[in-house]
Amino acid sequence: MMMLFLTILVFILILGLLVFFHEAGHFLVAKLVGIKVLEFAFGFPPRLFKKKKGETIYSLNALPLGGFVKLLGEEKQSNDPRSFNKKSVSARLLVSVAGVLMNLVFAWLLISIGFMVGMTPLVSDAKDLGGRQEPMIIVAETLPDAPAQKAGIKSAMVLEQGKASGEIVEFNSAKDLQNFTAKYQGKEVVIVARSLEDKNTMEYILTLGAGSAPLGISMIESAKVRLGFFPALYHGGRETIATTEVIIKFIGGFFKTLFTQGELPSEGSGPVGMYVITSQAVKMGFSFVIQLTALISINLAIFNILPFPALDGGRMMFLAIEGIFRRRIIQEKVENIIHTIGFAVLIVLLLAITYRDIVNLI
Repeated sequence: MMMLFLTILVFILILGLLVFFHEAGHFLVAKLVGIKVLEFAFGFPPRLFKKKKGETIYSLNALPLGGFVKLLGEEKQSNDPRSFNKKSVSARLLVSVAGVLMNLVFAWLLISIGFMVGMTPLVSDAKDLGGRQEPMIIVAETLPDAPAQKAGIKSAMVLEQGKASGEIVEFNSAKDLQNFTAKYQGKEVVIVARSLEDKNTMEYILTLGAGSAPLGISMIESAKVRLGFFPALYHGGRETIATTEVIIKFIGGFFKTLFTQGELPSEGSGPVGMYVITSQAVKMGFSFVIQLTALISINLAIFNILPFPALDGGRMMFLAIEGIFRRRIIQEKVENIIHTIGFAVLIVLLLAITYRDIVNLI
């Protein structure tokens, strides 16, 4: 029960931080370029709570799947010099892209903090980062009915030592583990392991099998890297860029499969799938919660920049057209209808992914 409560709390916190930083980007830049902000909202209506401070309403809404910043003149023309529609195309583009940039900055800060406290890299080779390193052989998956699974070894555990016939072998690399299990195939051994964030180890007595995987696991060779302040910021930036490149390819593949094959790719996750992943990250420890939040923040940034109606990228597309022709080509009413249709399509896609995630859980 305690773990369930903690997972729900962390899930809400992650979602809240992502929405806050994204919308704060729009809010701050709008203020910076002199646009009047009517409302800063977390979640979508119906409204649960509101408080007006200055000229802006700050509200909490019932559907915690996003948020919005309502700007004067964004949806309806206004003659007020502080309205969105009265500002230059460049100023409006800057406001539109600010949420995406804020999500990337937030991810950079999270990854940097992760490296300061000690974290495994998301995509980089730990050996290239320097600093204090703690090599880790992590169990990615245990094979069904294999020696490891029967002994109680689970995924997300770190394998530290192997003991057999009076010999003790430290697992500092995948090769160390492979040599040990190959040497003692068919014999009783002791495997010393721990959870990723727990320093307390346990010993598992088991009889190794034969063949290419005597222990019966798939593993990840990595290291927990701890860096000083400035190296953490530097490598945090590089890791953010590298991770963004990977996610761009992933999202590109997702939509390619969706539109060319008419199938919903299994890799994408909705709120339900995100909750399940959050639950796993909470069990694995603080640094993995940081990693997950950074990954979702980058995903949110890339997804929002797509040139699709209702997304920031869609709004930027219309602004770019206006900038090229130096006047509004598409009528405001028509543009709003297009964004409404786009929003409906995104909701349908979200519901489809959520349904798929629920079915996979059953």
